[in-house]
Amino acid sequence: MESVESRPKLLITGWSFVMGAGMLNVIAIGTPYWIYSSAILRVNYAGLWVFCTKYYLNAVAGCVELDSDFGWVKSIRAMMILSVMFFGAGFVSFTLKIWVLKTRKEFEYLGIASTFAGVFTLVAVSRFADMKEMKINSDYSLSFSFVFSILGMILALVACGLVVIHIRKSSQPATSSDFT
Repeated sequence: MESVESRPKLLITGWSFVMGAGMLNVIAIGTPYWIYSSAILRVNYAGLWVFCTKYYLNAVAGCVELDSDFGWVKSIRAMMILSVMFFGAGFVSFTLKIWVLKTRKEFEYLGIASTFAGVFTLVAVSRFADMKEMKINSDYSLSFSFVFSILGMILALVACGLVVIHIRKSSQPATSSDFT
């Protein structure tokens, strides 16, 4: 069993960031809080799948699926699902590199490429913000699911940076000062 000191700390940190990015994007896709609006007697909120209204006097929210009037949301759904799939591929690649195939460098590069491709989130987020301004009432504010998707994208970019630093450090030859 290898010692803790010899494990690739930057790679493991990047691996955990990719896992966090994927989880944040899954939460962002599944929750109906991309936009939010509060009025005197009700609260409206919507995600990529449903639009909900909750009246203050009623404890239950009524939700309806987004119909063909919101056809532009389909492209955002697709981009978000693609980003989660790429984050998953990056996570699997880094998992294989760290725990199973420790000597295979190509899994690092594959993990970086697939994690970086998860930046499809940027396309989805910018499209949603643009279409919100054009198609939805300006009374709505962007909510936490929107922010989670941005945070997931940032975590993925940080993970890519950490793995690149790990690759650069591991490819440098050891100097005599490294052994003292």
